[in-house]
Amino acid sequence: MTPAKLVGEADLSLPSDSYIYSLRPTATALAALSSDDSLRIFDTKTLQLLPGGVISRVHESVTCLEPYSDEGNVLATAGRDGLVKCWDRRTRKAVMDFRVPKPQGLSALEVSSAHHAIIAGTELEDRGPGDSFIYAWDARNPSTPRLTLAESHTDSITELSLHPTNPSTLLSASTDGLVSIFDLTQSDEDEALRQVINHHSAVHHAGFASPTDVYVFGTDETLAFYQYQDSDDPSPELTPVKIGDVREKLTCEYVVNVYGSAGANVVVAGNHSEQRLDLLPLHGPPAGKPLDYSCSLEDCVRLPGAHGEEIVRDVFIDSQASISPTVPIAAHTIDNKAVIHDIHLR
Repeated sequence: MTPAKLVGEADLSLPSDSYIYSLRPTATALAALSSDDSLRIFDTKTLQLLPGGVISRVHESVTCLEPYSDEGNVLATAGRDGLVKCWDRRTRKAVMDFRVPKPQGLSALEVSSAHHAIIAGTELEDRGPGDSFIYAWDARNPSTPRLTLAESHTDSITELSLHPTNPSTLLSASTDGLVSIFDLTQSDEDEALRQVINHHSAVHHAGFASPTDVYVFGTDETLAFYQYQDSDDPSPELTPVKIGDVREKLTCEYVVNVYGSAGANVVVAGNHSEQRLDLLPLHGPPAGKPLDYSCSLEDCVRLPGAHGEEIVRDVFIDSQASISPTVPIAAHTIDNKAVIHDIHLR
């Protein structure tokens, strides 16, 4: 276990009762989405707001943030107002907006400027199981979704993720306990749905651990790994590896998510009672043991103090930080502060 060094913190000039929901990188800075419905752009080294770095009232109740353009000048946001907006950070104005056909809030967002893709999932707020939708737009035609997926989930969408090497493949996850994988080249939902994974627990986060493997974290902190079944692969399906509740194994109280860093995966887990955050490298399966991923406290990086007793919602790991070529920066947040640490991931 290696302790990280705290090198800075800032409140981003937020109101005292605000929370920061998510952090996303731009080409030269970081963007934060806050509960005051603002989007704030700040320097990764100093944590200071950039000139003109505040875009106010981006939505009525913000939920999601993703970088849209490769150069980082356009940021996509979503909210409970049923809108996706793309903001130009240079002009602080929305340059594109997409409205869901039915009045529902949005709880998940995935974008790809290279493929003109805007994909959003709906939230069933306080309504229990029902119709939950995934809408996919071509950014060149924002007036109408080119694909609507309406029958594959029955509760709030919690995750949307495009395949790392095949951007026409979409992973979705929901609090209904299911992870679905779609072929976005199909116009019919029955034809588009290629795989369904039942985690048997409301899904908090899910994604591709590799081009062939899927990880799933439940809201009960259960972790499992599943094979992504490519329709072109005739080999039999692998048995999932179900690690179960990771809280005792990792001495944590909650898992933030799995993050990519310099081509590797990192599990980020927190303990608000002990006021710490751990970054644990996720080791790939050994030869002959597919899906047998592992992580442990032995090679973790610990961020002491973290955000006190607050639960950390998001983390950004910068593997290209200029502090040192081999020392990434971890920035994390939940309350109205962004905190930055020197870390070294093995």
